[in-house]
Amino acid sequence: MIEARKLSFQEVWDSSTVFFVDEELEGEIERKVAGLLQTAQDLPLSDRPEKIVEDVTNFLIEKKNGLDVILKEIGLSDEKFKRIVTLLRKLKRISGDFESEWSLTDIKRKIIKETEFAKLITELLVDGKRDQELAKYIPRYYLETLNYREVKGLPPAARNVRYKTALIGTYGGRKGYYIEGKIQAKLEEIKNKHGISYGKGMSRLININTDFAIPTPNDPWVIIMSTFQETTGSGQTNKTRDLLRSAYQKVIESNSRHKESRIFVNFVDGGGWLARKSDLERLVNECDYFLNLQNLDMLEAIVLTHVPKKYFQK
Repeated sequence: MIEARKLSFQEVWDSSTVFFVDEELEGEIERKVAGLLQTAQDLPLSDRPEKIVEDVTNFLIEKKNGLDVILKEIGLSDEKFKRIVTLLRKLKRISGDFESEWSLTDIKRKIIKETEFAKLITELLVDGKRDQELAKYIPRYYLETLNYREVKGLPPAARNVRYKTALIGTYGGRKGYYIEGKIQAKLEEIKNKHGISYGKGMSRLININTDFAIPTPNDPWVIIMSTFQETTGSGQTNKTRDLLRSAYQKVIESNSRHKESRIFVNFVDGGGWLARKSDLERLVNECDYFLNLQNLDMLEAIVLTHVPKKYFQK
């Protein structure tokens, strides 16, 4: 078993992963693309201009992921599309009060139930680019994507590339889920071997949601917070500050007050952190232990060293 010890910043720097490569995740995205391509085979390709709105409306109503296909075809993200629907609601083009934004699932459900709404959404996707009123409220870059009339009929190879490009955000978001899965798998090994449980959620100790708390969030002796960034963003600096001030410092204060030795573990990896060297160095310094994908096997020794024996069930 690997010895539990605090990695130096140079060790972290040398062992960091730039891109996360996982066959299961790659397969998940490939299946999403294949499903979209299958649905796209039924996309309307009528040469009659007056028929396109009717055909696309029927497509959106009849196909479960029809809206996903059209959005990928025109290159508009789900988030931007939801903002545009919110705008239509605020402009009263869509009836009803505006209290909160609809999810994509909400919009799809409404498309199936209400033909007039489905037609309105179709007109937006097909010819929204030409809507003079919307031009006052939507940046040209987004407005010009609302032109399915012009882009319809992409060949399969072009569709494949466009769909994969459109799913980059989904791919990036799922990476965090898969990486947490690797940490959880390691904790399951420890649980099966030593009987030490774990959980996640709000912890009384640090007053934030823990990614993992061992043995429980209510009585955490090992707290793990995880982040993987392939790209950079302002949120990285915010997370650094939150981790340092809100979590690690509270663990230190609690230990000092109660004469205990609970610990805080940062799991941080990805090329985005290599691009933010000073933030990464602070994350390495401001924790009891630092882990990344290359050093995850150290977690067992960390848990065995710091969790009291009374929590061992075997």
